[in-house]
Amino acid sequence: MEHRWGHRVGVNLPVRITGNPFSVRAGRLINISVSGAFILSGAELRRLSRVLILIANPSTARYEAPTLAAYVARKLDDGFGIEWCEFAPIEVTRMLQSLTSRHHNRLRKIENPAAISIARISTPLLKHKT
Repeated sequence: MEHRWGHRVGVNLPVRITGNPFSVRAGRLINISVSGAFILSGAELRRLSRVLILIANPSTARYEAPTLAAYVARKLDDGFGIEWCEFAPIEVTRMLQSLTSRHHNRLRKIENPAAISIARISTPLLKHKT
């Protein structure tokens, strides 16, 4: 059973992972919380190894991209889970606030596809000839 300090928020952002000064790998940040994240990557990292994560947010310039210190907490076949070295880094807190404050993420209503197709079929039948 896993116990988490925060709620995981799903994202899909490119990241750069640095394990040592001469090894930089690419990955995708899949979910994030105040205590850690999950990164989809084929990088070979050992558990408890320290890494630097550069989050390449497309809405910010590359030199403004935050670099966060973390360590590998768990390794899976398709990626690895990390825990931040500092609990609730300010960059992560800002990102989570902006992601959860968007109304279209929380209040999005999914319509029934059957209702849409019935409306399209019945539209020609409702036209009146004059």
